Amino acid sequence: MNKETVKAVSRKILQTMKADEDLLKMLLATDTNGVPEKQIDGLIIKIEQQLGRVMVNQNKLMLLQDITNQ
Repeated sequence: MNKETVKAVSRKILQTMKADEDLLKMLLATDTNGVPEKQIDGLIIKIEQQLGRVMVNQNKLMLLQDITNQ
């Protein structure tokens, strides 16, 4: 297995994860000024989408590590 390729893929996944986590933190810090939960559905959906992206990237990284450890 080409270690340079594995490193490059891993680095790309980590960079994407960092960007997704930064956006997630920004969304979670959004001030809703006491707006009821029913009125911030769009924000909640966006946060859930970002959580999904982070989860997918974590899974990719774990799978890559499993494959390279075999």
